[in-house]
Amino acid sequence: MWRGVLLVLGLAIGIAGAAVWIANRRFDRQVDSQIEGLFSAVHAAGHVVTEGDLTPLPEPVRRWLRYAGVIGKPMPSTVRLRQVGRIRLGPESPWMPFRADQYYTLDPVAFVWRVSASMVPGLFVRGVDAFTGGLGRMQMKPLALFSVVDASGPSLDQGSALRYLQEIVWFPFAALSSHISWETIDDSHAKATLHGERGDVDGVFAFGEDGRVVSFEADRYRDEKPEAVLRPWRALTYDDAKVSGIRIPRRGKGIWVLDDSPFSYVEIEIVEIDLDTPVVYPR
Repeated sequence: MWRGVLLVLGLAIGIAGAAVWIANRRFDRQVDSQIEGLFSAVHAAGHVVTEGDLTPLPEPVRRWLRYAGVIGKPMPSTVRLRQVGRIRLGPESPWMPFRADQYYTLDPVAFVWRVSASMVPGLFVRGVDAFTGGLGRMQMKPLALFSVVDASGPSLDQGSALRYLQEIVWFPFAALSSHISWETIDDSHAKATLHGERGDVDGVFAFGEDGRVVSFEADRYRDEKPEAVLRPWRALTYDDAKVSGIRIPRRGKGIWVLDDSPFSYVEIEIVEIDLDTPVVYPR
């Protein structure tokens, strides 16, 4: 009797495991196709950045780009990176470790972020956050089997555009893009506006005396019940290092400011970054 029970149990576990494996393969193929579509729409750059290109920019932005080391290097058309970190949904929610790969184009403005987050040992969530054509879309699938989140709409469009704008700290060349304009605030702050296909978004970058980016702040829609709420949002960046010949912050954290107090909801470390390598990372 027990042998039969164990046989049935083993068979069930095997079938469940196969279903999860198939679902993950299907999920990755779908995301790979999104990434390939992203790269196929790119407009090639190739212009070598000169000191003269920095002249129209606010002084703290010029200081940042010199610090980053973009002068004398060609403008990339694409960026890809890998990151690890941890994320949580609210101040009282547990942290979930994650790993992700992300892909950007500078023209058009777009990205695809693929993530795998561990909820508890043996239970993970696969997700994709994409921004193309001025539209954001986010999907989250436990074990890649079914969607628990499939979000889109104007509030997500705004949040995705702000995410792109903040994340140019990892590819500073984008500060010279025709899609982004700058306004001087003072010697250590500048306002950046991303001119998108569905509207503009803006935020304020803060810079250190040496030129490094210290933070980014904006009002961003946060998904809450019964509807998204516009909240103060901050991104702090630090641990700068040269990666692929460019000095960028390797670590950062995202902070929401709620009614009670600010809380950190994501912490990120960049482990790899490549410019003008328009292929999907091998798994």
